[in-house]
Formats: sequence, C-alpha cells, structure tokens
Amino acid sequence: MSEKIKLIGDYLGTIEEFVPCEGTYSDDGKIYASNIGKAVLDQENHIARIEAKMPSEMKVGQVIFGDVMGMRKNTVTVIARKIQGIKGDIDVKTGLYVSNIAKNYVEKPEDFFGIGDIIKAKVLKIEHGLIDITTKEDDFGVVKAFCKRCRYPLEKADDQNRLTCPSCGHRENRKLSKDFGNVETI
Repeated sequence: MSEKIKLIGDYLGTIEEFVPCEGTYSDDGKIYASNIGKAVLDQENHIARIEAKMPSEMKVGQVIFGDVMGMRKNTVTVIARKIQGIKGDIDVKTGLYVSNIAKNYVEKPEDFFGIGDIIKAKVLKIEHGLIDITTKEDDFGVVKAFCKRCRYPLEKADDQNRLTCPSCGHRENRKLSKDFGNVETI
C-alpha cells in the first residue's frame, strides 16, 4: 500500500490498476485526487482513495485564515491556520478552485494570490475529506501579501487592488480583503 500526500488533481493511477474510491475521480481512464490528503493505493484490493482528516470544529460558513502554499491551473492550495472566533490554531489543507476566487472569470490564480500570502476565506463545502473555500465576496481575499521578487511585505497603493513593495518598488495585483493590512485581528 502506497501512502503519500497528494494535492487536488494529482495523478494516482489508471482505472486498469485501481477502482477510484473516496477522495478521487477518474477522467479519460486516469485517476486523480479530488481531495488533499494521504493517497492510499491498495494493490491487493485494487482501490485508490484519499484519506484526509477534518477538524471537528470546522463547519460550512465559517471564516478561516490561511497561508497560500501552492497554485495550479484550477486550484490554489491553502493551509487553514485559524478559524475566526475560535481560539487555538489548526493546520488543515483546503482547496480554493478558480471558480471560487472572484465574481468575474479567473484565468490564472497567480494574478490574484502569491505563495506565502495570508488570506481570509469562507468555508463553502466539506465533503469526503475535502474542504472547499471561497474568496468571491468582497470581505474575503488577501489580508497580507509578500513581494514575488524579494518576499518583503507589500503595502497598499492608491489603486484598489494594487500593492507596492517598499523594499524593491515592485508593483503587484491581488484579490484583496477589506481587512488587508489588519492581520492583528487574526
């Protein structure tokens, strides 16, 4: 049995090798992860599934704060660190699909977020170990951003979603939360 951490969309095998089960989906004869978690590829029973832990306190509709850890064509991986209004830290992988980033069409997630940014999002759906989040509403988005060139914290420019790096002068766009710059409330 193979057990490695997989992200949404990671290739697991083919339908000739395995039957897709919980936390997976098949497309054109290939099996992919639909959840973030441990890949369990059971060679003996020919089953592919993803195991994921769910914090008991996390519920649909709650507001979370997390770190952007990775970006793919269709998803942004966010590690949820805090649930608004609940004491204590969490460490849960969540997925932010491009369709849930903004009200308008999103072609590239990297135009809205950067690796290491801290975001505020709402829990949209919890199913089979997968936590979907959204930043579509104006209240949600980046609350702290870092320069893609020098990693220095960015500051809000005059424009609505424009940020400037005080260290190197680089300018960037982000999908900003109304709370941008107010990370003390986290």
